[in-house]
Amino acid sequence: MPELTFVLVNAAREENIGASARALKTMGITNLKLVTPLTNHLGEKARATAHASHDILENAEVYSTLQEAIQHADLVIGSTAKKRNVSDTYHPVEELSQIILDKGNTISQVAMVFGGEESGLSNKQLSQCHLFSTIPMVNNYPSLNLAQSVMVYATYLSKITLSWKKKTNHSPGVSELPVVREKAMQILQDVELHPDNLIYSRIMERLMLFNKDDINLFHSFCKYYLKKYHGRLK
Repeated sequence: MPELTFVLVNAAREENIGASARALKTMGITNLKLVTPLTNHLGEKARATAHASHDILENAEVYSTLQEAIQHADLVIGSTAKKRNVSDTYHPVEELSQIILDKGNTISQVAMVFGGEESGLSNKQLSQCHLFSTIPMVNNYPSLNLAQSVMVYATYLSKITLSWKKKTNHSPGVSELPVVREKAMQILQDVELHPDNLIYSRIMERLMLFNKDDINLFHSFCKYYLKKYHGRLK
């Protein structure tokens, strides 16, 4: 199954980190990464709220930048409480597990990214994510805090761990999606469609929603294109 990693950026309260660890372990998710935490994730308050999930805290990896934390992820999903750009698509949390499952073994690592308690992810940090997601709420204020948001996402994404646990045999992931993404970027560059163009960002966003069959089909097209115009065999 694709490996799920939850990434907390600028987490400021020990209690939220500890409660997040507890939520992850409860839902069968073991990977936690912290980017420039503003508090001690191994502190007394963090351990108290983690409650029997100390292994998640102790094994959490700490990074100085988001880019370092997500560099090996095939699919990066950023969470946000509000829309930053009207042209972007924000996927409700309940849709994510199916989006991931539809990719089959074309991905091996998924990163779910959360911002700090005060202001969430910055626009620059969101730009490093492939997809955006939000939790639909009746009232935007008071909003869910960090640990509550992690619990909601972990609950919905546990469908992935449960779905794959039922399968006794499955082929290992070959991470085709990032390869297809790189080839799509080459094609867009060839037609002089640059990253600052709105069409470019929309194409790349839709690409990340492809299911396994779509990815394989587009991958085949890319092979023909790159062989003809770049002499590439892979």
